[in-house]
Amino acid sequence: MLTRIGALTLVADGDGYVVGSPHSAEYVEVPELGARIIEWLQEGADVAECERRAAEVAGEPVDVPGFLATLAAEGLLDEAPGAPDGPGLGRRAGAALFHPLAWAVYALAALAAPVLLVAMPSLRPSYRDGFPFTTQLLNIVAVSALGIAAAAVHEGAHVLAAARHGLRSRLSVTRRLYFITFQADLTRLWSLPRRARYGPLLAGVAWDLVVLAAALLAQACLAGALGPVVVRLLRALVLLQVTALVAQLLVFMRTDVYALLVNATGCKTLWATKGALLRRYLRRATPADEEHLAGTGAGEIAWARRYLWLYVPGIALALGYLAAFALPGMVYLVRLCVAPIRDGGLGTAAGWAGLAALLVAVVPSLLALLGAARSGLRVLRTAAARRRS
Repeated sequence: MLTRIGALTLVADGDGYVVGSPHSAEYVEVPELGARIIEWLQEGADVAECERRAAEVAGEPVDVPGFLATLAAEGLLDEAPGAPDGPGLGRRAGAALFHPLAWAVYALAALAAPVLLVAMPSLRPSYRDGFPFTTQLLNIVAVSALGIAAAAVHEGAHVLAAARHGLRSRLSVTRRLYFITFQADLTRLWSLPRRARYGPLLAGVAWDLVVLAAALLAQACLAGALGPVVVRLLRALVLLQVTALVAQLLVFMRTDVYALLVNATGCKTLWATKGALLRRYLRRATPADEEHLAGTGAGEIAWARRYLWLYVPGIALALGYLAAFALPGMVYLVRLCVAPIRDGGLGTAAGWAGLAALLVAVVPSLLALLGAARSGLRVLRTAAARRRS
């Protein structure tokens, strides 16, 4: 166990220290004395010596083996997996793409995009840009493919920005509420000082702005050379990027802006604290909720109260959108896709277009909706069980 202490990382964060390992995605917050024990062990002191030093600092005996057992139980002292953190190619690419000079380019893109939209009204997106073709099924396939590609670029930016610091990340397909999305696991950012986390957290939005600015510039400067089909696709891309950037402000869905809020406020468990507070206000708090709140600092609880003012209205708005637009729209979309398959079968181009639209647009959305429904049912069952007990 002691041979693995040397790999642990210690990052001062507020009143405590965040302990991590390059071989694990788990992190633990410890007080200053815990951090000093780890430093002593890393310097070569044995457990007995650490207990002696810790007792001198604390004025009472300190259970160092128990402290190490806690770290082991959290997975911080596990053996290293085969693959090292931060693969060479990804780290080099991240270093180039998120060099300070690259960030200057991204800042210019962030300025250029709104300037172009204000100065050239013809470039401003409209809902009509979501229908670049006269065939509705082709619109579904094209816009869905553009959206998937744009989301992959956004999350890939997070991965490469983290790789610049030698941190591994991975992409997964998940959902936020009932919205299907890509997601990069950025848990390992806890091993970085707080200021160093901003780059990886901002990377996705930065590349969104670059894509938006590039699409606008291409229309402004090259529209005649690109042809009408490419221009219509660029306009659809602009609409998607503007929508994605606005959606980042929906912090009740744990967007990038939510992650920036957590980092800026120094909160460690804002999401869990918010949930525990909400259940307490609804008189549905569990003993685990009360234990969590009792062990949470006053500052974090204050931020959780403020966050509830965003979260509760946001969830209500999202549920209203689901009932008024998402579900009726999904029914219409399924009918639109199935109709050519039913009428002409897969022996026609229209039938294949309907199948492609189902696979690209409908199936992922239905899976997200089913996942949200299962989560809602679990909440209702849990509430019903508490009432009975």
